[in-house]
Amino acid sequence: MTTTDEVLVVGAGPVGLTAACQLARHGVPVRVIDTLEQPTTESRAVGVHARSMEMLAALGVLPRLQARGRRIGALAMLDGRTGATRARLDVTGVPSRHPYVLDVAQPDTEAVLAERAGELGIVVERGVTLTALAQDADGVDVTLRSRAGEETARVGWVVGADGGHSTTRALAGTKLEGGFHGQHFAMADVDVDTTWSPDTIRMFTHPDGMGILFPLAGSRARIMFLVDDPGAGAPDPTLEQIQALADARMGGGVTVRNPRWLAYFEVHHAQVPQYRLGRVLLAGDAAHIHSPAGAQGMNTGIQDAANLAWKLALVAYRRAAPELLDTYQDERHPVGAMVVRDTTTLTDVGTATGPEAAIRNCVLFLVGHLPRLADTGAATMAETTIRYRDSVLSVQHGAHHRGASRTGDHAPDPDGLLRPDGTPVTVEDLLTRPGMLLLVRSDDSDTLDELRDTLGDLGTVIRVVYGDDGATEDCVVDPDDVIGRAYGLGAAGSAGFALIRPDGYLGLVADSADAGVLRTYLADALRITQLSTI
Repeated sequence: MTTTDEVLVVGAGPVGLTAACQLARHGVPVRVIDTLEQPTTESRAVGVHARSMEMLAALGVLPRLQARGRRIGALAMLDGRTGATRARLDVTGVPSRHPYVLDVAQPDTEAVLAERAGELGIVVERGVTLTALAQDADGVDVTLRSRAGEETARVGWVVGADGGHSTTRALAGTKLEGGFHGQHFAMADVDVDTTWSPDTIRMFTHPDGMGILFPLAGSRARIMFLVDDPGAGAPDPTLEQIQALADARMGGGVTVRNPRWLAYFEVHHAQVPQYRLGRVLLAGDAAHIHSPAGAQGMNTGIQDAANLAWKLALVAYRRAAPELLDTYQDERHPVGAMVVRDTTTLTDVGTATGPEAAIRNCVLFLVGHLPRLADTGAATMAETTIRYRDSVLSVQHGAHHRGASRTGDHAPDPDGLLRPDGTPVTVEDLLTRPGMLLLVRSDDSDTLDELRDTLGDLGTVIRVVYGDDGATEDCVVDPDDVIGRAYGLGAAGSAGFALIRPDGYLGLVADSADAGVLRTYLADALRITQLSTI
């Protein structure tokens, strides 16, 4: 019987719950703790981007989340003094099944993920704080404090998803590094009256500081303003102060009422040097902190969790060598650095004055009038441009075909695929099955059996066929060869396969259906140490 290491997830916010759910759906025993006695009621992070929705869809939670939020089709940059629109990024054309931003209050996101965690057998332990940890080659000894007293436990791995003030980060012996010119924001979760349509996130440029308006469900909205340091111990802003800021920096177009949460908060722009510290792994704000401009923080954290969880599952099950976890650092640290850099720039853009403001306005004019620039900006915000082409996990066997995706890109999800019964199916649908997804184009039954034996319980083999004659449940029908063209499997009728990772990225593309190619990839790239059934 295979021994499985338990994973302790510290933090029950969106990042920690995503990691826990992904681990649990791969069969890993998970324990989740959070210092808060009750889930937060504060709206906090509100925008869920396309790439994150693709990953949440695999968990089966996206429809529930959509029911609680508002779909946003664009991001606009406005002059905060006049209300004039300087640039507009339409996100409805981003390459995703979800070409929009879903604005939903963080308590709703957490509630949906916590519900899914419960379905997977996870009980969130609230009012429990990690106070000490000591790791060795075989595990981590942790000390936990709650109202019941102090407890010591032995776990295999610790995932620190406990936010910008992460205790896990400090106990693991690392710290954030970066530009600690703290920026202060006044934030309000309120109802708003405005003539602006609620289908757009609006950022307002102003010499005194940018403003941001995130429409939520109904008349509810999240608004923020960059402000001077209010000083230590300053009381929360009043509704009247928020209204005054809106009058000054939102072109007089917003009236606020019914305050749910008013607060000042400070953000820095920093990142830890290493996301993996032995058996402790950091994700989300525990690993990187930055401006809320562009709504990138929670999304980057959710994608950290999705990248990490499937790798940690393989290692926790002792199916893969621990070195596989080094690819978490290799793939996600550059993404975090990019987000810190880009959000810093975006915040600076919003506060530019004098000649810098003139340059900014010129650039925004170009972005607003050149579709290619606008599309690039929209895709960057949606995080659909993230890829891992230089990763050791991205392997092309044979020639790459022009126009096809490359390994390390997010797996294409073209229209035109059918189930054997004739109903439509998508790659996103297929990724709801735990593990890797192997799309194979081959007519040889012995070859298919060998590929199934090689992949074993690490994932699912799906045969891609042209017609439904004789198609079985483990087939998808591709009458127009959309898979062949999108993945670069060569001429129609030729054999080949594409291996999609559990986080939706393309790991291996081969110009043959040779099981030996798959076996080599599993052993050399993924560090799989055993291919037998769990």
